[in-house]
Amino acid sequence: MAKYKSRATRLSETLDMSEKIADVEQLKEELEEWLDNLPENLQSSNKAEMLQESIDNLDNIINELENIQELQHDVEFPSMFS
Repeated sequence: MAKYKSRATRLSETLDMSEKIADVEQLKEELEEWLDNLPENLQSSNKAEMLQESIDNLDNIINELENIQELQHDVEFPSMFS
């Protein structure tokens, strides 16, 4: 028989964003490195703008994932016996 997991534990496991955040941070770092290494003649180009926009969007995604992870602490499940 499977071991029972509390609702709080199941929610915590479901909302564990650690790996997802790390993956998005890695993508963001790759784009930042690409942008930092653009030749000088491309630093004001459309490509540079697209890279910066993508970096900003990835940063927003990271923030949202962190917010979701924090919101789990706002959920209080009622006890079955109280």
